[in-house]
Amino acid sequence: MTSEKTYLGIPRREIPWYPRIDYESCIGCLTCVKNCPHDVYRTDEDSVKPIVANPYNCVVGCSSCAKLCPSGAIKFPSREELKGILKKLREKYNLG
Repeated sequence: MTSEKTYLGIPRREIPWYPRIDYESCIGCLTCVKNCPHDVYRTDEDSVKPIVANPYNCVVGCSSCAKLCPSGAIKFPSREELKGILKKLREKYNLG
């Protein structure tokens, strides 16, 4: 039996923190795939571009792949959006 991943007591699947790829900007260099140690990305065999295969493996607050992306094709919610989301979820789960 596998236990559900959590972040600060919040079920990870409720936190919308994962990369979004702008395929118009993506140059297919696969820097994101090569540098993410959390198995978030896979390659799309048809287009040889990355796909976000395991979004909830992404570490909440990490945006290293976006910083490494030479074409700026990877986006995340802003830090302010993340703070607001986490605040609402903490209230929902009575976590302070």
